[in-house]
Amino acid sequence: MIAFLSGSASIKPLWTIIIYYLAVNGNKNNKNDFNSNLRSVNSCNNNDKIYSITTEINNNIMTETQQQQPALTNPTNQIILDKLRALGMHKKETPHHSTLKRASVLVPLFERPPSSQSNTTHPKNPNSSSIHVLFTQRPTTLSSHPGEVCFPGGRQDPSDRSDDVITALRETREEIGLFPHSILPIARMETVESKHSLCVTPIVGWIDPPEAAEPSGLELNLEEVEAAFAVPLEYFAREENCVEKYSVEWSGGEFVVRTYLFE
Repeated sequence: MIAFLSGSASIKPLWTIIIYYLAVNGNKNNKNDFNSNLRSVNSCNNNDKIYSITTEINNNIMTETQQQQPALTNPTNQIILDKLRALGMHKKETPHHSTLKRASVLVPLFERPPSSQSNTTHPKNPNSSSIHVLFTQRPTTLSSHPGEVCFPGGRQDPSDRSDDVITALRETREEIGLFPHSILPIARMETVESKHSLCVTPIVGWIDPPEAAEPSGLELNLEEVEAAFAVPLEYFAREENCVEKYSVEWSGGEFVVRTYLFE
């Protein structure tokens, strides 16, 4: 069993999308108290590697209007994707964030066909969402955040040209081998301050082709990532999957920390 936390404001709008997903499936009794707990990921890279990967990203990254839009046959998936796109790619932060060192994480989303999902995670309703979230787990031997479950990401480097999207894509490429040409950035979430005083921005990325995000095919940097796994997005919408919930105050806000167990 793998336990991981969800709390703070990092992907709060993503939980809003889950609530919307529940509403269109007939469940309108859930309160929007879903939040996520952002884990900042530190990384150490040599300059040659940084330059190579950043150049690759600069050559391959395209805006949403430049890329061919994914054609989704599942209507619920399309609703979720459209709602996320509506959040936009503009910055969502306070003037205080500009005084902090920056970091970014990628929230990778991808579709899995029903045939690849177990009965426990994919309900019989053919219109249920088949969107999955890709997570990573840090090695237990690290001195910083050992064994924690998180999103791929890390600190911004000078070569990133102060671009949060480039940071997220570069770190994802370095940590799990997912190439930037397979990632369509579709939304920028609210920037939050980490407990180490980092200004952290989550970037939601749609992975196309979806098989590029399958954990079994990823090239993990074992110095930074011990494992990768995917969780159905709808898993977080089921109250019975939340084993613990409590409120914390941080950086001027109150957040709900939710603990999940996923096997």
